Amino acid sequence: MNKTVIVVVVFIFIFVVLGILISKGGLTGAFTASGLACSEDADCDDKIAQTRDVCRNPGTEYSLCVNRPK
Repeated sequence: MNKTVIVVVVFIFIFVVLGILISKGGLTGAFTASGLACSEDADCDDKIAQTRDVCRNPGTEYSLCVNRPK
């Protein structure tokens, strides 16, 4: 009977911890970026002289670098 009580307590502990993580947003399965891709065109310099380096949506979470041939 003692093993059964221990198993039940462990399961309750696991469910409580998971509930806390989910409620605090710590266990969502979502990916979040830690920073912006770029804030200006200079942030996108790929060191290739034959490309034009452009920052799209600068300074936003949707920013991205585009490197196209000139």
